[in-house]
Amino acid sequence: MHSKEIAGLAGVSIRTLRHYHQIGLLPEPPRTNNGYRIYGLPHLIRLLRIVRLTALGISLSQIPTLLDDHTGMSIGSLEALHDGLTRQIELLEHQRRIVAALRDGKGPPDMAPEFAASLVALEALEAGREPIAVRAGREQFVLLSHLLDKEQRAELARLYDQLADLEHGATVRELGHRFDALGPSSSDNEISALADDYIAHLGSWMREFDNALSRSGKQQAAALLWLHALDSTNNQQKRLLTEIRSGLASSR
Repeated sequence: MHSKEIAGLAGVSIRTLRHYHQIGLLPEPPRTNNGYRIYGLPHLIRLLRIVRLTALGISLSQIPTLLDDHTGMSIGSLEALHDGLTRQIELLEHQRRIVAALRDGKGPPDMAPEFAASLVALEALEAGREPIAVRAGREQFVLLSHLLDKEQRAELARLYDQLADLEHGATVRELGHRFDALGPSSSDNEISALADDYIAHLGSWMREFDNALSRSGKQQAAALLWLHALDSTNNQQKRLLTEIRSGLASSR
């Protein structure tokens, strides 16, 4: 058999076949006078075994021992392979959930699926908001997606869903528009009044959100969210956030 024939029978490319020769996994056959490799049945059988083992997830560095040792794989090696495949399956399941959410129009690919449904609900609250505020909210979802585990994300997603319900939705939209309107012409009284309104209407929600982050044990997440909020706001909005934070702390 020539290279093309044996590669076709084994279902590999010529490039893969040559790579196996280069790393010593498959011995090179003798060449004819015109330079062509001529493979025999033993080469095909060895190549088929290599293809089978790689399909199981066994690394190329482990295969020579398995091919030349007829006792087979040890229990420890099989358990390690099983654990590795289990991790791959979990990763693929996670990726599948994200792709399903994307297919249904529920968020960007770098957002956890636990937040995807919440994002759809919160879109109603983003109506009329400044683009920078909308972008900041989406970026916070991304931060939380990467910093928290599945259970912690699910708990925060439940809290986000509460913001969009009929009881809170209209209030959250109004507060958001007033937040966006803050700028150099905003007075201290205006900022303080808005801080009081935030605490009055959403204080319990914000405390529950902070408590959820605290229970997660991910103090870094809370710190990064605060830094991100400061980076995404103007001076007057920063003062508002600071007043809200102080007000919540003093009322505990």
